[in-house]
Amino acid sequence: MGRAGTGSGGATVAVAVAGPLLLILLAGPPPAVAGDSRKSDVRLVSEHFSQSPQKLSFYSWYGSARLFHFRVPPDTVLLRWLLQVSRGSSPACANMEITVYFRYGAPPVINPLGTSFPANTSVQSPFFIKMLQSNASINISHPAPGDWFVAAHLPPSSQKIEVKGFAPTCAYIFQPDMLIVRAVEVFILEPNVPLPQTLLSHPSYLKIFIPEYTRELRLELQGCVSNGSLGCPVRLTVGSATLPRNFQKVLTCISPTWACHLFLPSPPGDRWLQVTAKSLAGPHVLVAFRAVAALTACRPWNLNSQHLLQSSPNQSCNASTGLLTPSPGCHGLGRSSRVDGGHFCLTAITNNTLVAVCVNAASPFLGFNTSLNCTTAFFQGHPLSLSATSRKADLIIPYPETDNWYLSLQLVCPESPEECEQASVLVETTLSLVPCLNDCGPYGQCLLLRRLSYLYAGCSCKAGWRGWSCTDNSTAQTVAQQRVATLLLTLSNLMFLAPIAVSVHRSLLVEASVYAYTMFFSTFYHACDQPGEAVLCILGYDTLQYCDFLGSGVSIWVTILCMARLKAAQKHVLFLLGTLIFAMSLQLDRRGAWNMMGPCLFAFVVMVTMWVYRCRYRRHCYPTSWQRWVFYLLPGISMAAVAIAIYTSMMTSDNYYYTHSIWHMLLAGSAAFLLPPREQHTKPWACSQKLICHYQICKNHREDLYTVT
Repeated sequence: MGRAGTGSGGATVAVAVAGPLLLILLAGPPPAVAGDSRKSDVRLVSEHFSQSPQKLSFYSWYGSARLFHFRVPPDTVLLRWLLQVSRGSSPACANMEITVYFRYGAPPVINPLGTSFPANTSVQSPFFIKMLQSNASINISHPAPGDWFVAAHLPPSSQKIEVKGFAPTCAYIFQPDMLIVRAVEVFILEPNVPLPQTLLSHPSYLKIFIPEYTRELRLELQGCVSNGSLGCPVRLTVGSATLPRNFQKVLTCISPTWACHLFLPSPPGDRWLQVTAKSLAGPHVLVAFRAVAALTACRPWNLNSQHLLQSSPNQSCNASTGLLTPSPGCHGLGRSSRVDGGHFCLTAITNNTLVAVCVNAASPFLGFNTSLNCTTAFFQGHPLSLSATSRKADLIIPYPETDNWYLSLQLVCPESPEECEQASVLVETTLSLVPCLNDCGPYGQCLLLRRLSYLYAGCSCKAGWRGWSCTDNSTAQTVAQQRVATLLLTLSNLMFLAPIAVSVHRSLLVEASVYAYTMFFSTFYHACDQPGEAVLCILGYDTLQYCDFLGSGVSIWVTILCMARLKAAQKHVLFLLGTLIFAMSLQLDRRGAWNMMGPCLFAFVVMVTMWVYRCRYRRHCYPTSWQRWVFYLLPGISMAAVAIAIYTSMMTSDNYYYTHSIWHMLLAGSAAFLLPPREQHTKPWACSQKLICHYQICKNHREDLYTVT
C-alpha cells in the first residue's frame, strides 16, 4: 500500500492510497463540497449525517477501536467525511497519532500489531489515514450505496499496567461527519434502447438495472459529435467506488476512428449500476451521443442439496453436495448436464482433472473458459482449487461484506480437455457463519461488541497469544510458564499466614479473620484469573474479584486502625464502617485507586492523631521503645512503601506474575511487622470463664493509655 504525506507548519498528515479516488486531506477549514459547476447544478442536493462522538482508546485488541456505521443513500455522486478530534487541556494531552480506517460493506479488518492471521484466511490491506492534526477530510467520488464503516484508535498501548487515579490521563474525542451530494435527476438506461445525451458544462448521470446472473454488460457510445473538437471527448465512469479496493471502470473516448465501448464480465446483479458521462471538451463545447447497453444473461447449472439427498436416501451428508461437469451451462447454449444417483459423500478426482473454485460477492464468476482469476466486473473473488493431491480447500473471510455470495465451480482438464467430456466429480461444501473463528480458541474469548444498534464480535486473547482469532503464538506462554505464573500468584498469598499467626497470638481475632478472608479469596481469585489451562474457579469470576479487592482494602484499613490503639468499642465501630465504605466504593468503581486510598488515608490520619495525642499526653515519643521502631515499624513501613511503589509504577503485562506476587508478600509481611504488640498483662488467648450458654468473652483489662516497651 502506498503512502503519501503533506505538511504544513511542521505537522504532517499521512494518507494510505488505494484506487483511483479523489482524496483531499486538509488541516484547515474544508473547501466547498464540489466544484463551481457542481455547486450550480440544480440536479444535485446535499445532505449531512452525524453521529455522537466517542472517546478513543490505545489499541490492544479489536474492541479498542471505535466503530462508526453510516449508510450512503443511492444515486450519491460525492461523499465527504469530516474528521474532528478534540483533546483535553491537561498537560498530559500531547499530540497523538490517530489511525482512521474506512471500509464498504463491513467493519474494516485491521492489524495494527502486525500479528498473523489463521491459515487460509483472505485479508485485504485496509484503507486508512493517520491524523496528526485535529481536522481532516476525505472525498470519494461515486461511492457505492449501502453500509460504510469508519474505525479509529490511538497507537498501540504500552505494556505498563496503569493504576487508575495515579497516572495522568487525557481524553481524545473523535467524531466523523458524513456529507453527501446526491443526484435527483438520473436517466434510466434500458437494454438495447439508445438513450440520447447532450453534455455541456455539467456531467450526465445514468443508471441501468442489472438482472441477476448477467454474464456480460456492453456499454457503447454511438453517433458521438461535438462542435469544437474531433472525436468523442467523453469520459464514462461505470460503477461505484468501494474501499479498501476500488474496481470502478473508466472509459475515455477520444479517437474518432474506433468504436467507443466497454465490456464488463459478471456485473453485480439485481441492482442498479451507476454510469456518469463527463465532457472532456471546453466548458462551452457541446457534445452529443447515444448511450446503448446490451446484456447477456447466463444462469449457471444449479442443483440444490435436497434433490441430491432425495436421489440417494441411504446416504447422509453434512454439507451441500453437487456433481460437477466440465462447464457451467448457460440458458440457450444447448449444453445439459446429467445427475446420477450413488454415493454422494465420496469424491473421485483423477490425476488429470482439477476443480477450479471461485467465491465471489455480488456476482458469480462465469469466465472459467478464459481465466481462473475469479475477477468479476467490480470485485476480486477468492480462488480455490481441488485436485488428486489436494482434496480439501478451506477459506476464511473475516468480516465478509453484507451481500449475496456465490460459489462457482468448474471441472478443468488442462492436459486432456477431451477427458473432461465424460468426467463428473462430486464436491462437498460446508458454509458456516460464526461471530468468532473456533470461538477464539482455548486462549481467547469471543466478546460481543455494539455500536448503537450494530452488533459485531471480536477476540480478546490471553496467555500471550495474539492475532485476529488468537492463533499467533509468537509471544505465547508455554503450559509450564502458565503453571508457574498460577503458582506464584496463588502460593504467594500464604504469606498472610504470618499476620494471621501474629494476630491470633496477640488476641487480635478480628484482624486475624480479615487476613484469613483476604488470603482465601486472593488465592482463588488469581487461580481463576489465569489464562490458558492452569485455571480453577470455585465461584464466579466477578464474585472472586470483588471479594479479593474488598479483602485487600479492608486488610490495610484494619492494620492501620489497629496501630492507632483505639479503645475496643471505637476500633470495632470503625472496622465496620470502613468495611461498608469499601463495599460501596468498590461497587461504584472497582479499579479506582482513590476508592481504596481514600479510606486508608483517613485511617492513617486517625493513627497519626492518636500517636500525637499520646506524645503530648506523656511528653515523650510514641512508641517509646527504640527496638519497636528499629525491628518492627521501620521494616514494616519500608515493606509497605516498596509494595505501593511496585503496585503503582512497576507492573507490566510481562512482569505481572512475579511483581504482583511480590506485592502479595510485601503486603502480608508489612501487616505482620506493623501490628501492635500484645498488652503486658494479657496472656495469649486470655479469655474469661465459660458462661452457661457455652460462649466465651475475651476481655481487655487495660485501657488504651499505657507504655509500650
